[in-house]
Amino acid sequence: MKHAKELYTLLEGLQTRYGSSAFRAALKKMNRRRLNEHEREERKKIPWSKYRKHYDIQKGVCPLCNEVMPFLRGKIEIDHRDPNRKDFNSDRNLQLTHKECNRKKSSKSLYELSKETGKTIREILR
Repeated sequence: MKHAKELYTLLEGLQTRYGSSAFRAALKKMNRRRLNEHEREERKKIPWSKYRKHYDIQKGVCPLCNEVMPFLRGKIEIDHRDPNRKDFNSDRNLQLTHKECNRKKSSKSLYELSKETGKTIREILR
């Protein structure tokens, strides 16, 4: 626990020194690098036709909140169910969600999301 406190203090110092924006950008870059080191596919832009495909398969329902989604750019996003999968961009790993739901999910661990939604981790990743 002592090391975690030291690390936290060090990170706070770096954030102060370089500013919040640069600090967050560096953390994001490090996280992407970590994920890509495990032979995961690179993130790629998903064509709008895939949005339509997933919208139709899901019958317009967001799997994270179980509410109906409008089919509007800026209101929906493609979510990668499991960010660690090697076939990261495969249809099996993609689902369409509300933009807000996807952003909330990305800031939580699978355990936290499971606890909040009442779904098992397997259900979340399905």
